[in-house]
Amino acid sequence: MNGELMSKAVGGDKDAFAEIFTEIADEIYRVAYIYVKNPDDAKDIVQETAYRCFKSVKKLRNPEYFKTWAVKTAMNCALNFIRSARRTQPLEEAVLSDTAGSPENAVIASATLDRLLNSLDEREKTVILMKYLYDMPFNEIAKELKIPVGTAKTVFYRAVDKIKKENS
Repeated sequence: MNGELMSKAVGGDKDAFAEIFTEIADEIYRVAYIYVKNPDDAKDIVQETAYRCFKSVKKLRNPEYFKTWAVKTAMNCALNFIRSARRTQPLEEAVLSDTAGSPENAVIASATLDRLLNSLDEREKTVILMKYLYDMPFNEIAKELKIPVGTAKTVFYRAVDKIKKENS
């Protein structure tokens, strides 16, 4: 990300913030969608994430971690949404409408992904996403979740074991 643009955003420049957030909005949407499984709700979460990030961007100590911070904010927004709404859409419907491949492959892939992710609790799902989707090391995951590194590893490996058992 552009350092000068980031400095302006941290300084309160709305246009600079909008430009930076627009660069990562698709990723924020994907994270939100993984949690809520509904396109409209995921869009709402992206908006809520943008609002929360803009409101507190001045407090960001390390602007180089803006993307990581924004993704973590999106995860928190999604979890808050799930706790308050408990509304979901089957992942198969969304993947079918968004997949360029064959509908049969989309159904199989989405059903498997949906089943595997739903077998995890929210903490496990968050750690798995941070590790696989964002390739974050355990020490960074632990820092973001404010847990010990050993706990992050334990949660990750427990989630992987659950996925293996579900998949066999």
